[in-house]
Amino acid sequence: DINIWIKELSKLPFKIEFKLFSYRSLGEQSLPYSLTILEDEFLTYLDKREEFSLDVTLLDRTLSQFPTLKEVLLKSPKIVMDNRDIWERLLSVCNYLLTYPKPNLYIRELNIEGVDSKFIERNRGVLDRLLEVILESNMYCQEIDKIANYGFERKYGLKYDLPTIRFRILDRKLYINGLDDLSLPLNLFKNLNLNIKYLYITENKINGLTFPKRKDAIVIFGLGYGVDSLKDVEWLRDKTIYYWGDIDTHGFAILSRIRGYFPNTLSMLMDKETTLKFKHLAVIESKPFNGELNNLTEDENLLFFRLKNNYYGESLRIEQERIPFY
Repeated sequence: DINIWIKELSKLPFKIEFKLFSYRSLGEQSLPYSLTILEDEFLTYLDKREEFSLDVTLLDRTLSQFPTLKEVLLKSPKIVMDNRDIWERLLSVCNYLLTYPKPNLYIRELNIEGVDSKFIERNRGVLDRLLEVILESNMYCQEIDKIANYGFERKYGLKYDLPTIRFRILDRKLYINGLDDLSLPLNLFKNLNLNIKYLYITENKINGLTFPKRKDAIVIFGLGYGVDSLKDVEWLRDKTIYYWGDIDTHGFAILSRIRGYFPNTLSMLMDKETTLKFKHLAVIESKPFNGELNNLTEDENLLFFRLKNNYYGESLRIEQERIPFY
């Protein structure tokens, strides 16, 4: 009932103006026309007076320290509202990186008063948004637009734990001080430049550990989607590369990814014949890959599609560890 609604509306502590409206069926009706809400009344009604006062204080303090943030905070004031409990510490981090840009230290080495060792790691997203505005263009790497996978560290000149590349040397004459199974940080692996002709990459660890001997070759294993870390290893570009992944949608997704970095990469035991021979080992793939793959051959694409759309829409997979070398 409209009268009940008007009565309830009139109980609100706001100034309500009414206006006469004429209706053919109802005649003249006095209905709410405008509502005037004073800031103080509104904050009291919402019980947000204390929070609002704190937000205003934080905004004033922030703009006095970092006036370049004005446009960002006017456009998105919720940045402060959503982070009011940690805002002072966020500003401390920003001030530190403004004073000491590109410090070449690990995040947990930064000596910032009141900021614990994990604070920056937990708040990379909002820090990135603030730092992009506060810092001069020469104080960070503008080309990096994603903060995942150590993007934040690389963008703001911080050290980070480099991926480790584990590999086996398959040719005895190439052993390093008698060692054939080694793990190296990526920066050292980039400078290794082994005199090999063939590189095998296996998705899973067991296949790398049991891979047979091969002249002039090494096998890298256990990276999964971490194959991205190999994209800048220049000494691999003139090698014959074979990729051996699971016969499932993710195995082909990784193959497509690494072929994007090394276009001449060949697949190994990821074909129709192998699939049919070992189909009795197939299981359901619980979370198939759903994106597009642009670097597969016609036959690989066909097998990818058949794996993904088998048995009433469920995807199939054959784990590479279960396929024997013989």
